[in-house]
Amino acid sequence: MAGRIANRMSDDNQLPKRLSRETVFESEYLRLYLDRVRQPNGFIIERFHYVEYPRPAVGVVVENERGQVVLCRVPRYTSMTCAWSVPAGGVEKGEDALESARREVWEETGFESFDHRLVYTYYPQQGSSNKLFQIVFCRAGEQTGSFDPNEISEVGWFSKDEVEDIIARGEMQDGLGLTALLLWLRGM
Repeated sequence: MAGRIANRMSDDNQLPKRLSRETVFESEYLRLYLDRVRQPNGFIIERFHYVEYPRPAVGVVVENERGQVVLCRVPRYTSMTCAWSVPAGGVEKGEDALESARREVWEETGFESFDHRLVYTYYPQQGSSNKLFQIVFCRAGEQTGSFDPNEISEVGWFSKDEVEDIIARGEMQDGLGLTALLLWLRGM
């Protein structure tokens, strides 16, 4: 078996098990727990800090008929930055990733969108959180609104070469946006 160490255990034996949980903080957007966890080999982690997000997030690569993608400059308090990213946000209760993508694109750019497809799902902070990111690709439709100036400072269309330059200059600092655009550049 190339690339893997053969150590056969049942799936249940390969997973950690929560032994106890203390709630440290709860809000609509996240919960922080202090868990006691048993690792598959029997080792006990006495104080595992676990951040739970009740809803996934979606990042959207919107491509127009010229092969350009729309990006948003987003001011972020947490990192004290204002950098380019793809339209993105939380999946609302009752939505799936595709419905959320359509809504986020319109709210953050003013453009309608169509032909949505989920291309990738991943956990960006597996070591401490259940945060789930979903990446959706779609096509740009008509502009029927404008971006929300309380959330977005600028919107623009960029070619593949321009996106590669933004990434090379370190102007794409958002992990969800960076991953989405790298997948787009790869041709997924």
